[in-house]
Amino acid sequence: MSKIAVLGLGYTGLRILQALKKENEVLGFSRKTQEEGSILLDLSDPKEIDSFREKFSDHPFDHSLITFPLHKLETRDLIFQTLFSVSKQVWLFGTTSIYIRNGSEITETSPKDKEHDRYTTESLFLEKGGKILYLSGIYGPGRNPGDWIRKGLIQKTKRQLNLIHGEDVAEAIRLLFSYSGKDLPSELLLSDQQWHTWFEVFRLLEEHGKIGTFPDKEMDREDGFVDSSLIRKFLPSLQTKDFWRELEKLEELT
Repeated sequence: MSKIAVLGLGYTGLRILQALKKENEVLGFSRKTQEEGSILLDLSDPKEIDSFREKFSDHPFDHSLITFPLHKLETRDLIFQTLFSVSKQVWLFGTTSIYIRNGSEITETSPKDKEHDRYTTESLFLEKGGKILYLSGIYGPGRNPGDWIRKGLIQKTKRQLNLIHGEDVAEAIRLLFSYSGKDLPSELLLSDQQWHTWFEVFRLLEEHGKIGTFPDKEMDREDGFVDSSLIRKFLPSLQTKDFWRELEKLEELT
């Protein structure tokens, strides 16, 4: 049984905490969320970080996972120093938006945007020996792509839709943390590996009267399909939900 720390109990963090507790000793930490027996921890406060280190320095974690955007905290370096001192392995969630879109498929070797607000922090994290799981857009209950359209956040283009269900993120982490090999890459991408476009989503919702009819738009920037085949080579049992079936549930079309 592994000892695991999940830092950040937002949309994915809570799902991960619940999934890992079935097979591991898991502690969840959050600045304001207290669920599943979690512990309050404000990582913007140096004193609380020091207390965290003192408490777990003699009882280290096998895995620690940072689920929130760490680059926004002024205590970033202290957090790094602390987590790498009390954890055998530290993981961080990244976003596939950091990869440059140039019309080609996006893989772990694709170039990154050095101007992205996470680039510097993630580069430092990797230098320290951390591992990053780059997530595509997360959807699921409470995160319905149809609502993004209704809020005017998305245009009706043939832009590739790169998404991953929240429960699939939790399952991927469960499998990664139970992986016994020593050959996991330091960077992995996670998407549902399915080809679909926003245009198709608009058409489905229009046909069912879930939204009005929108005009077609031209894409205003380069596109790219997120290819997450590498993580599946290490985790062959990883299955991801069918997007169209899940969208029908969210939109109550079934």
